Amino acid sequence: MKDERITLETAKLLKEKNFELLIQGLCTEYLTTQIDPEYPDGGGPFGWVKGTVDFSNDYIKNNSENDYSNENYVMYAVPTQSLLARWLREVHNIQVYCYSSTRNGKGEYRDYVVHVNLTPINDARDDEFQTYEEAFEVGLQVALDMI
Repeated sequence: MKDERITLETAKLLKEKNFELLIQGLCTEYLTTQIDPEYPDGGGPFGWVKGTVDFSNDYIKNNSENDYSNENYVMYAVPTQSLLARWLREVHNIQVYCYSSTRNGKGEYRDYVVHVNLTPINDARDDEFQTYEEAFEVGLQVALDMI
């Protein structure tokens, strides 16, 4: 088991909402292609391809001196879902949680319902979310849209 990190889509929303905690974990999304002249066939220490997204365990604080975003690439802090939920609770007083009260034939929970500030985002009968993490991610995105 491990803490699930937020998706790139959620990280983009988070940067827009001025999430500025120092986080170990960042995504770099490349907006242009750059070829290292010493490696004309691609690769090299300074080469990248437009549309590529890289993850690293480096530290970043969005919109700060160690956020090197520019016209060639954008860097995003990628915290865990649980850390983002705590930030939403403590800084913006927004509660996100999900649960499942239904089980499949093997006794496993399924059909997760996500709530944001006591308001359900979906219905357990929808079969919309089959994992807790998938449901929780959508709840985090809805909460960020409220800010």
